[in-house]
Amino acid sequence: MTTTPSPDTPSSPTPASSAGTSSAATSSSPTPASSAATSSSPTPASSSRAPSSSSRASSSDVAEWDHVVVGGGSAGALVAARLAARGTGTVLLLEAGPDQPRPRDRSHPLADAGRLVLAGFNWDYRANLRTSGRLEDLIKGGDGTGTPARALWERFPYQLGKVIGGGSAVNGAIALRGLPRDFATWAAQGNPDWSWERVLPFYRAIENDADFPGRLHGDSGPLPIRRTPRADVHQLDAAFWEECNRQGVGDLPDLNAGDEAGVGPIPGNTVDGERIDAGTAFLAGSRELPHLQVRPGVRVTRVLFDPKHRNRAVGVETERDGRLDTVRARNVILTAGAVGTPLVLQRSGVGDPALLAALGIDPVADLPGVGRDLVDHPSVVIWSRPADGVCTAGLPWRQVAARMSSGFDEDVDIQMGLLNNVESHTIPGFVDRLGWPLVVGLSVMLMRPRSRGRVFLTDADPAAAPAIEIGLGTDPEDIERLCHGVRRAWSFLRSPGLSDRLPRTQFWSDRMIANDGVVRSGVRHIMNPGWHASGSCRMGPDTDPYAVADQEGRVYGTENLRIADASLFPAIPSAPTNLTTLMLAEKLARSMEE
Repeated sequence: MTTTPSPDTPSSPTPASSAGTSSAATSSSPTPASSAATSSSPTPASSSRAPSSSSRASSSDVAEWDHVVVGGGSAGALVAARLAARGTGTVLLLEAGPDQPRPRDRSHPLADAGRLVLAGFNWDYRANLRTSGRLEDLIKGGDGTGTPARALWERFPYQLGKVIGGGSAVNGAIALRGLPRDFATWAAQGNPDWSWERVLPFYRAIENDADFPGRLHGDSGPLPIRRTPRADVHQLDAAFWEECNRQGVGDLPDLNAGDEAGVGPIPGNTVDGERIDAGTAFLAGSRELPHLQVRPGVRVTRVLFDPKHRNRAVGVETERDGRLDTVRARNVILTAGAVGTPLVLQRSGVGDPALLAALGIDPVADLPGVGRDLVDHPSVVIWSRPADGVCTAGLPWRQVAARMSSGFDEDVDIQMGLLNNVESHTIPGFVDRLGWPLVVGLSVMLMRPRSRGRVFLTDADPAAAPAIEIGLGTDPEDIERLCHGVRRAWSFLRSPGLSDRLPRTQFWSDRMIANDGVVRSGVRHIMNPGWHASGSCRMGPDTDPYAVADQEGRVYGTENLRIADASLFPAIPSAPTNLTTLMLAEKLARSMEE
């Protein structure tokens, strides 16, 4: 039920601080979104008029928004567009980063699906790839600084998207779904509305899959899904595919159909080499709707709560160019991603009471799960130098992927694929000691890691950097599975079709691969995250002591406050997370209308 907030000044428990932005509900199968708002304007506040249906909402028109969406990444762009198009009232989308150019030239880095964007449109986060004692030190009364970071894994550049479109504007444009078993896990953890059968309609609603029309795929959604035919893949991908078949990995032409093991073309949200991110796909047709405003360059520092009803969200505090402002809203929707969303909540007094007390933040809701269980896909990439003429800078870099068993047991637990035509200077942490301008990586990604990390504030000071501890390899089984995966990947690299085209490999050798201790040490020191942060504010039943929200994204212990991003994932999907984040946002946007 929507409640008009008290006219008193909204309360908030802590000084302003920066917040991240990125990138869910019982419902029947979705229908296509309408192209314009259909409902009347909300009741105007006494001090201003409501926007008319013929003019776009502006800050001067609206004293209180119906919906404020915090974070213009994958989830936020979709949620804002859907709410505005379906006439649910005024919608304000706030994004800390810049907008994308409109029109966008094909040469713009955000348009080029052939490369990751790791500068200019990213948060300058530094993450500890493992864990530390900083949180415990804070809670015990220390300063939480810990020992100075020396190794790269203690200060790894975790450059999440900071732009309209978020991670989908800077990532590899891979559009892989989670597997049915992932959603069986979600349901088993107390979220029955998130089984495979119940999420499939929402995948279909966002997709425009030109390759596999039919009951499993959407053909009229905003997001284009395309694959490279086997006959057209790069010669290295063709050789990799052949070796997969030789090793018993069968063809899987549709990696999104729900089957697990197999090799096939990677579905991507690209058209003729152009990355179609969430901002382009979902916001492009909605920006001129009368009830929507997109406001880039605005950081949300915290959620504001009614001083009389302490758990009722009534808006957000924002910062732009050093100036603080207040935006009042009937509903606040956090889509700031698995790093940004828990930080906003903690600044707002929603989180672990021990941490809040240590930082001097007045508590609003006792939710120790906020920031807990951060998870990302660990991967090991074996880099090789291609023979002359094999690779060309600017050509597609991901075309084929295989899901297979690492050999640790019989489970399908790794995704393997080549990274082709990669310019070595674009790789985070890559040290080009050998003068290789172009490299090829064979990536081994653990699909369902057991290790968990966390994200938390270290200070209430607005300038303080957060602590991001990804926790890679903190569960020994993850290390063992990756070790087996590296050995299997090495067998691919030693096959005739690949070894002739990749004559030199960095770091690894036959002798190293034969030594279990060396492989284990190598995996520990060179595994990287996939920039697939999720799970830090998981949804679950109120009987779960670490659940932060219910399965419709409503934050426990609060009113008018929801989450609709990857922080809600109860378990990380067995694939890159962007398409599942969009599905979740689509499903939750539908529930917000009801």
